[in-house]
Amino acid sequence: MDGSQRGLWERFIRNECTTAEIEALLAQFNNAANENDLLMLIEAELHKETTQIDPALPDLEQKEKEIYAALLPHIRMERKPSLWPRIAAAASIVVLLGFGGYFALHKKHTSAQLVQNRIQIIAPGQNRATLTLANGQKIVLAKGLKGQLAVQGGTVIQASDNDITYNITDKEETVSYNILSTAKGEQSPYPLILADGTKVWLDAASSITFPTVFTGKQRKVRLTGQGYFEVSHNPAMPFIVETSKSEVQVLGTHFNVSAYDDDQETKTTLLEGSVRIKGKTATGILKPGEQAVLTDNDRLSIIKDVDTETAVAWKNGLFVFKNASIEQVMMNASRWYDINIKYEGNVPKRKLNGRMSRAADISELLGILQFGGIKYRIEGKNIIVAN
Repeated sequence: MDGSQRGLWERFIRNECTTAEIEALLAQFNNAANENDLLMLIEAELHKETTQIDPALPDLEQKEKEIYAALLPHIRMERKPSLWPRIAAAASIVVLLGFGGYFALHKKHTSAQLVQNRIQIIAPGQNRATLTLANGQKIVLAKGLKGQLAVQGGTVIQASDNDITYNITDKEETVSYNILSTAKGEQSPYPLILADGTKVWLDAASSITFPTVFTGKQRKVRLTGQGYFEVSHNPAMPFIVETSKSEVQVLGTHFNVSAYDDDQETKTTLLEGSVRIKGKTATGILKPGEQAVLTDNDRLSIIKDVDTETAVAWKNGLFVFKNASIEQVMMNASRWYDINIKYEGNVPKRKLNGRMSRAADISELLGILQFGGIKYRIEGKNIIVAN
């Protein structure tokens, strides 16, 4: 980059750039040949800011921490998050695109672009789920719900700030089945603790059907959508997660299952322990850090050294995209923001990488598309992506 471009960067940091100047600067950053220059500029600014910190100033706002966390892995520096006011103010999203370019999106520029493209505010999902009892009664679960919710046979259902538990008080002769479900735009507010002590979290547009008490030689539940499990260890009674396409058999372990009916693949990611995956005919055993991918035509592949953070990001309140396709990004958006995705022409083939909070409205996620050169428009609850 020449001196004039470096001057643009300095004006950008001081919030002095016009819209045209910002577009010119971003065009330079879109050139992979300028990647090293951009890294040097960011590192220099970061060093300048971290040597001028007033200890009396408050810590970064959560938004700024997320920006820092998104940027830090790409600038190969090991510093704890510190007050970084101008960089944070200068960027509302940092995303590494498939062709290697980096973008820092100015907040004022973001607002101008959103108005220009008539982007309406689409709020993120919320922490809420619905518990359906055996008699059909429905109980909406949300933070703040406390106390005894129901009694089914010898099982008491109890809610607290941190979980909902099934406590066995008397021997139950008849097994009843309950359903915990989330709609699009919802995520379970806390874990469901089954009668055996197993913990289950549900992502958006998901459900789990389970017995109020486990009997017999196995513990079986049925999952649609995506769930994270921390299974209570019991070698004498294996735990089975059944989906429409597969079974996951475990004794006691931590794993994530993504089994949406509108996905062509069922993915099981293992964090701890060992699990066996069974399709119609295909079978496989996972070790920690591995992911099983089972296709609709029953082809099973096991990916080693998978990024488990990406698989369970939803449970930690994040979107984490690493070499994700446009379709993967937008499918996640459709479930969490309760929107419909449509495509005009061929789906763009570009890969995206980024990290953001699921608490942000959709404009931040759309910023990934916009500054990846991907066109879109919003019509009510529909987002149309064009090539």
